[in-house]
Formats: sequence, structure tokens, C-alpha cells
Amino acid sequence: MPKFSPTARRALVDERKTQILAAAAKVFAAKGYERATIAEIAKEAGIAEGSIYNYFKNKGDLLISLPRQAIQPPIQFISAMAAPSSPEEMLTNMVRTMLATLKKNSHIFRILLSALPSMTKQMKEQYLQQVILYAIGMVEVYFEKQIQQGVFRSDLNSAILARAFIGMFFPTVLLPEILQIEAAKMIDDEEAISTCVRIFLHGVMAEQPPKPKPRGKVPIE
Repeated sequence: MPKFSPTARRALVDERKTQILAAAAKVFAAKGYERATIAEIAKEAGIAEGSIYNYFKNKGDLLISLPRQAIQPPIQFISAMAAPSSPEEMLTNMVRTMLATLKKNSHIFRILLSALPSMTKQMKEQYLQQVILYAIGMVEVYFEKQIQQGVFRSDLNSAILARAFIGMFFPTVLLPEILQIEAAKMIDDEEAISTCVRIFLHGVMAEQPPKPKPRGKVPIE
């Protein structure tokens, strides 16, 4: 048996996981999560059924691992962010990367949405920890650095900032892409991203808003 370095071994494991996940996505999309079987996924991947358990615990683990793998590009982008980037440039590119990821993997997130009713409480908690909070946590790290460097206000909570930022984009740009509903795509992506980033960083008030007109006295009857 050939010997591999730890790096080469890790690469082989990652390659096999990617192969299995691609097969799982195809089978889940064709049959639905509930009706799909490990045997069918193994057949699609071209490997023995038992081999899947060397990489994933069960069918639920496969389901959760699909979006976890899909969100790696934006996570890697945030981790490798260039320090000199302005917040506006950084946040704009961050959302562009998220959107590009969704466009490429929208079928995966649709599979996940359709499987939600049949997911156990443990699976939902696993999804929350390994996908949602994992992604939010990376955005939170960025905001915390900006607070520490004095770019953002020191009285703000980075955890709330991260959730508020993602919350702005989810219904406006991301959700329509997942659901593939044309009626929901009434706003140009670039316009939506630019507007939301500016609102997030600068608010909605004009620099010199008009002074409110004095209100007359309310007549007493």
C-alpha cells in the first residue's frame, strides 16, 4: 500500500468527500431527502455503500455537509480579506461572493429547505451550529476587528451587527435566488447590494435633512 504524506492524505479525503456530496446532491434532488437512500448515493458516486460511512455518519450528516461545503468560498474570502480594503468595498465583495455561491449552489439550498419538515431536532441544531452560526461567526470576526481598529463604533455589538448585515441581504438578494421566483427578482442585484451596503454603513438620513415644520397648537374643545 503506498504511503501518503498528511497533506496528500487530506487531499484524497477531501476529494472523496466532494465526490460523495456531489452524488448525494444529485440523488436528493431527484428523489427528495426522505426517499433517497445511502445505497443509491453510493451507486451514483461509484463506490461501495459501506465506504460512505468512512466519511459521513449517516444520510443526515450528508444533508448538513452539503451547505457547509457550499459556503466555503465566502468563508475563505472573509478569512483572506485584505486589510487595506475599505468597509464599503469589503462588504460589497462579501455579498457578491455570497450571491455567486448561491447562484452556483441554489439547488443545494432548495434541497435543504424541502428537507426541513423531516429533519430531527438534532439535525436542525447541527445545521444551526455547523452552517448558520459558522457563517455568521466569520462575518462577526470581521466586524469585531473593525470595532477594535476604531473603524466602527465601539458601542456596537459585533454579533448583532453580523446578524443585522446578513438579515438585510437575505430577503432582498439571497432568498429570491434560492427560491428561483422571478417575481421576487424585481431589483437589480448590483443596485440592491450597493444600496444595502450604504444603508448599513451610513443609514438612511440625508446629511442635512430639512428641519421639521413647527406643529400648530391642538385646539381645545
